[in-house]
Amino acid sequence: MIKKFRIIRFKTKPILQAKQISKSFASNRLVLNQISFHVNRGEIFGVLGPNGCGKTTLFNMILGVLPVDSGKITINGETINSFPIHVRCENYKISYVPQNSACFLGLKVEENLQAISEIKIKDKIKRKEIVQELLTKLGLENIKHTKAHLLSGGERRRLSIGMALVTKPSILLLDEPFSALDPLSVETIRKIISDLQQQSGISTILSDHNISSTLVSVDRAILISNSLVIAEGRPRELVNNKLAKQLYFGSDLTI
Repeated sequence: MIKKFRIIRFKTKPILQAKQISKSFASNRLVLNQISFHVNRGEIFGVLGPNGCGKTTLFNMILGVLPVDSGKITINGETINSFPIHVRCENYKISYVPQNSACFLGLKVEENLQAISEIKIKDKIKRKEIVQELLTKLGLENIKHTKAHLLSGGERRRLSIGMALVTKPSILLLDEPFSALDPLSVETIRKIISDLQQQSGISTILSDHNISSTLVSVDRAILISNSLVIAEGRPRELVNNKLAKQLYFGSDLTI
């Protein structure tokens, strides 16, 4: 079923906007062609599409890992195209959780969170409070002394999300958060994403090949195919879109 607390209308201006952004690679291979979308404050926004359609490339352009060939990306109305990664993360409060392990495998769960907090937070008392808050919020308290390389896929994913939340971001990018997880772990991650929206007002942008789990988690989404946005809107609108069915969903998908 679609998540219960879906936000339908947003009263404030979008926190992030992509305006006709394009990206090509070697041999003039066009990956993204004049892609436009916006993400509202506190919204859970999905980016869908087949392998190689440019989802990770889009994330890397938002982060500043890759430059935008044309068009612009704005946060709070300010163009950030020329800003490096550290400025986007520090000044515009962007955090990123990649698909693969984003933690120090030789450190314990608590030590991973402490390591990030020591880099970002000067106040020792505040560091301790934030680490404890994340251990509790993400259900990591009972495994806080376990080394990361011994964690299950779901536990490691929760830890990676926790590390991204140390800086209390306004925008959270999640690349394949449901990938290679069992159904219970997927449900746990979905609940974490929903709780972040309700409790912290974080704007989350997620991309995943688990179509059903993505669509029941997001408020709106875009579908990219052949370098273009071919459909956008709320989950039911996407599922009922004829072109989206033809190019990606197939005819049997329901939510």
